[in-house]
Amino acid sequence: MKTLFFLLLCLHTALFAQYTETSGQLWTKYSLGKVDTAIYNNFSIGGEVLVGERWGLNYNFDLVFRNDNIFQMHSSAGLIGGPFLIGLGIASWAAAGDSDGDGEKDANLGALGIIGGLIILALPEGVSYHIPVRYNWDIAPYVNILGVDYMKNRNTDQWYLRYAATFGTRVTYWNPKRYTLNTFFETRKVAGMGWALGGGFGVGYTLE
Repeated sequence: MKTLFFLLLCLHTALFAQYTETSGQLWTKYSLGKVDTAIYNNFSIGGEVLVGERWGLNYNFDLVFRNDNIFQMHSSAGLIGGPFLIGLGIASWAAAGDSDGDGEKDANLGALGIIGGLIILALPEGVSYHIPVRYNWDIAPYVNILGVDYMKNRNTDQWYLRYAATFGTRVTYWNPKRYTLNTFFETRKVAGMGWALGGGFGVGYTLE
């Protein structure tokens, strides 16, 4: 019995070695899919910060090219809202006066805006959950619900900003030399549009 327990402990350690030895990964991905009647090509850079042995925080920046003359630039909401709040905070701080004549600017919401912007900027787009299938291989379902798409309809020359979410599953090979290979299948939803279905592959590099 003790021998069996020891073997199971060693197996558990081997299965999770890829998680305990890295803090995350950076990646670039390509996917092909369909939304409504259009075909799209998606080029993405992003990353994942591992929290514990199974959970990951996802960050993505995508350029989506469609054959119906609609262009989409996708990111987490924090990448848009964070810099905006930081800019407002800096402007508010710069405009603050010195009403008591002590040589220091009056306290205002500028500092709060800067701090709040930095916090929002760091927010992930979503989370993933890693399920090991064998050493250096895992399956990770993911849910990204804090996304936005900045879009241009070239047919009408209109720009607009819309909420976006992505749900999918990724299979990843974690190489001991610190590079990763993955393939994924996902569905994407942008407010006001149909559900997109697509899949692709990516390469990455693990972080210490």
